[in-house]
Amino acid sequence: MHKSFYASGFLYHLRTQQILLHQPNLNSNSSSFWTMPGGTGREGEDAREAFQRIIYQVLNLQLNEKCIHPVYDYFNNTLDTIHYVFYAQVKTMNNLSLPDNDALSWFSFKQITKLPLSEQTKQDIIVSQRVIQAQARSDSGIIPAPRIIYKT
Repeated sequence: MHKSFYASGFLYHLRTQQILLHQPNLNSNSSSFWTMPGGTGREGEDAREAFQRIIYQVLNLQLNEKCIHPVYDYFNNTLDTIHYVFYAQVKTMNNLSLPDNDALSWFSFKQITKLPLSEQTKQDIIVSQRVIQAQARSDSGIIPAPRIIYKT
């Protein structure tokens, strides 16, 4: 039996430290929130494979498995399923195309605070930013010194 799940995430350009977000259906009467590309997993897929497929379907971009990084997962009450969040580190900011009436744009984490986002998307991006920053510190050899508590 297939366990239902949802996978989403964004592309991350290391040099500019920007993420790629999607704003679907600009001409519709629905909300104009910026989102991370995402979708439901298929039978036989794991969450990483689902994210890789979704990015290919939405952006026509084939991601190398090695560039896909898990952020976290949680039970999403709105979707009534497990939600896996990823980011994919990319080296170039390719010209990517979307269906008509959709927008696609690169944003710094600082710019994210000014965008119309759902509360859950905002939370997912904040957690992702922390994971990316922790990985950067680890990669550079900068590891925070342990806190020492002195008892008097």
